[in-house]
Amino acid sequence: MAKRTSIQAEKSTMDAVVQVLEEADVEYVFGVPGGYMMKLYDSLANSSIKPILTRHEQIASIMAEVYGRLTGKPGIFTSQGAWAVSNGLMGAVEAIQGSSPMVMLTDMTDNAPYSHHGSYQTGTGEYGSYDVKKAVEAATKYSTVVHMPEQAVQSVQLALKHALDGNPGPSAVVFHSSAINGTVKPDGSPVIYHTKHYLLDQTQTPHRDELMKALHTLKEAKNPFIIAGNGVKVSKAFDELENFAELLGAPVGTTTMGKSALRETHPQSVGVIGNWGTPVGNKILSEADVILVVGSKLAPTDTCNHHRQLIDPQRQTIIQIDIESKHASWTLPVDQAIIGDAKRVLYEMIQLLEHKIEIDRNKIEIRIERIAQLKEDSEYIFVDESYADARPIKPQRALKEIYDAIDENTMITLDAGENRVYTIRHFKSKVSGSIILPGSAGGMGYAIPSALVAKLVYPDKNVLAIAGDGGFSMTMNGLITAVEHDLPIVTVIFNNSSLGWVKNAQGEKKVASEFMDIDYGKIGAAMGCLGYTIDDPNDIKGALTEAFHSNKPAVLDIKTTDEESYHKVMSELATSLE
Repeated sequence: MAKRTSIQAEKSTMDAVVQVLEEADVEYVFGVPGGYMMKLYDSLANSSIKPILTRHEQIASIMAEVYGRLTGKPGIFTSQGAWAVSNGLMGAVEAIQGSSPMVMLTDMTDNAPYSHHGSYQTGTGEYGSYDVKKAVEAATKYSTVVHMPEQAVQSVQLALKHALDGNPGPSAVVFHSSAINGTVKPDGSPVIYHTKHYLLDQTQTPHRDELMKALHTLKEAKNPFIIAGNGVKVSKAFDELENFAELLGAPVGTTTMGKSALRETHPQSVGVIGNWGTPVGNKILSEADVILVVGSKLAPTDTCNHHRQLIDPQRQTIIQIDIESKHASWTLPVDQAIIGDAKRVLYEMIQLLEHKIEIDRNKIEIRIERIAQLKEDSEYIFVDESYADARPIKPQRALKEIYDAIDENTMITLDAGENRVYTIRHFKSKVSGSIILPGSAGGMGYAIPSALVAKLVYPDKNVLAIAGDGGFSMTMNGLITAVEHDLPIVTVIFNNSSLGWVKNAQGEKKVASEFMDIDYGKIGAAMGCLGYTIDDPNDIKGALTEAFHSNKPAVLDIKTTDEESYHKVMSELATSLE
């Protein structure tokens, strides 16, 4: 593409910003109009980009983060500055922890030329006012304040670039009124070039010698183990991970954020490892002599707080693949770091494994048989409680009913709290990449917004949100957005009338952790959804099937017991260091 200028005629700043977004193939803008950012919506009206109006900035920001996570393209969140930083930072916090490309477009509502008077809703940081720029800096990898029209347009291009380059993450542009109210001219300075020129693919494939060294180490291993993290999901390396694991015959355990990086129905999957890991997964990992870590920082929750019985750099050889060099040997020292995109690196390693290295097929078959035997001998995912008829319903049984009800065309989004850790431990993913969860920062109210985006990105898939009653209450107004935008998501609530994690952490003394009993099925119906209230585990599968076939948003309020605790699903290795 010739490096021609992108602005051919004088236009408003926001018209030029929207042109930049179109050049970057942006499909949606998630937000709530307000302040000077209403001018962005005026420009969106004449574009190919669809604005998604939500009823709260938290929902919009999460939708932008999850859009970036699912598509690899920056999700765009916008709102007035005061509410972007007070209500809308949750998506950015999850994005910076979880490597999701995202761009925040907001304003100072500076009321120039009276900004220094600290007037109503002024976010410049002048005397008497709050500082939007400082607030977004705390949760982004790049942020800037723009005062001139051309600067504003080019800064949006750079924000898109920063969101994508290297380790993806959130960036922000804060507009001053002088930028928003101006115009961009073809002969202005700096010159505006087409956005595609800034969005270059700078990912490098490591040198072949590095890959061969790693492959020889893995080939000679007696008990190799693959840890798959969120980086596998970010790079969409699902097929490559499965193919590589099969060629090597190695068991694959995922981190919490990596759950479903390899479908847990695969013979070589041993589920999640770490604090919420399966007993068989943690056992096999502890016995490994060579560990290949793909797209994980090896956080404390993934290593049972760095318990040496699980991972020990002194007795195990560790090879780490990550797109960000700072992540290599960050939390634990590794023997070899391979810097690059997980999908590319695994693809190159597969080519070398197939054509340059001779593999002992007998050794591979023995490894796979051992995995099957250990999974049979030890708890994998489903346990005795998965079949219990108790009322109130046990969460393990509810998850087994969900597993039986869904097909391979279903995406699942999770919330925070005990409902999440029970799903991590006791739900078996049927498809690689089918589970979205807030494991990076882990905020409540995540399930519904992420389900809305999943349905936008994958309109032909069934989308199921799983939340506790605490998290559901925080963003249940997202169901209005589901009805208004015809997004037929199904929401399941594990309703035990409490903040389960908090309540069970308090012991005998319960303080501000219990709720009144509420029928959320009726609330869903009042918003225009199908509503179900379920107190018999045998009714879950039928209600789910009916809800998915209805092609309408639906809410299943499942009355679950408050006697099950997160302590029950925490690895003994993790609790031993508490």
